[in-house]
Amino acid sequence: MLSLIWAELSAYSIPEFVAVIASLAYTLLAAQNNRACWPAAFIGSGIYVAVFWQYRLYMDSLLNVYYVAMAAYGWFAWQAVTTATNNTQPVEAPIVQWQPGKHFQWLLLITVLTLCSGTYLNQYTDAAFPYLDSLTTWSSLLATWMIANKVLEHWIYWFVIDFISMLLYINKGLYFTAALFAAYVVIVVFAYLHWRKLFQQQA
Repeated sequence: MLSLIWAELSAYSIPEFVAVIASLAYTLLAAQNNRACWPAAFIGSGIYVAVFWQYRLYMDSLLNVYYVAMAAYGWFAWQAVTTATNNTQPVEAPIVQWQPGKHFQWLLLITVLTLCSGTYLNQYTDAAFPYLDSLTTWSSLLATWMIANKVLEHWIYWFVIDFISMLLYINKGLYFTAALFAAYVVIVVFAYLHWRKLFQQQA
């Protein structure tokens, strides 16, 4: 039995496994509001650009190009506020909240973009799950921008995104990645509660 399990695991790529470890480190560090999350995100996303392209998840591949750029942005954005000084006391970036109306506007835009890109991919490419792939991609673009700017509700977005992504990766046979996203679903719940506590302490 153990040899069979090992044979199954060995069939999966080492790059995917490394990307999983780096991405998990990113999420755990981000949940702790730790700036070190961004180098881990840079490494994991860089590897996933190639992995997802290989599995014909084109929107996910392009999404990870964006993640690489946002990892660099997040590193400098969080540094800019944490190294600012008020007298001699460092000032950290505050966690902020969006009003319901702003969420509605962004969700409406995501819906339109999903329909447009999903239709294009469905008609003109061999993309797997073009609409779900598009939905998770556009939503992830927004959620990543939100975390770089410390918007509290981004964890709620990630809960939905990660759950859908987990199902997609199971179907495509990316089991290491599917397991990673299953872990994400659990982690983001605790991360949201932790960030909400920090937000309340700010207030």
